[in-house]
Amino acid sequence: MRQATSKIPSLLLKALLACLLGAGFIIIARASLQSNQYMPLVLNQGTTETPTPSRTPTQTGTITITATPTVTGTPPTATQTRTATPTRTLVPGVFIVDILYDPTTNPLDEYVLIRNQTGDYIPMEGWTLRDDNQNVFTFPRYTLVSWASVKVWTKAGIIDVDNLYWGRTEPVWNTHGDCAYLRDADFKLMDSECY
Repeated sequence: MRQATSKIPSLLLKALLACLLGAGFIIIARASLQSNQYMPLVLNQGTTETPTPSRTPTQTGTITITATPTVTGTPPTATQTRTATPTRTLVPGVFIVDILYDPTTNPLDEYVLIRNQTGDYIPMEGWTLRDDNQNVFTFPRYTLVSWASVKVWTKAGIIDVDNLYWGRTEPVWNTHGDCAYLRDADFKLMDSECY
């Protein structure tokens, strides 16, 4: 009877172990099914192989970042630059140097400036100055000395060495553009100036 009673606890112990072991397999199997990786149960204790979980492939590549330059500040403003009107280099002769065609004071204060660029005295009697509208000024007895200038005014006035007067009551030189022609007594064109 002693043998029978000593075997009972060992049988009970084996049954209890079998139950626990069975419950352990169930827990491991349930945990394996709930995970996203499959791990098979190994019942054979003789193998030493460790299960390798399968890997999900990862994407690789190159990320390129391009920077856009940022402009700060205000853009430069365009500056108008006036180009100087070239002045004529006068060779020896008699030339029209300037035409004042739109005076600010009186419309009859317009004039044509003529210069003698020679070392000679130039007698101008019979010379003519005219515009595009055939308005003609005929020079009286007058001599333009060397390197000197004379103004031919549209208005009336008293003649002197520096000033000659046309004696008109209306302007001659158009504000929208005109040309002056200087001819000698033989009607040879000495100079012309347009504006």
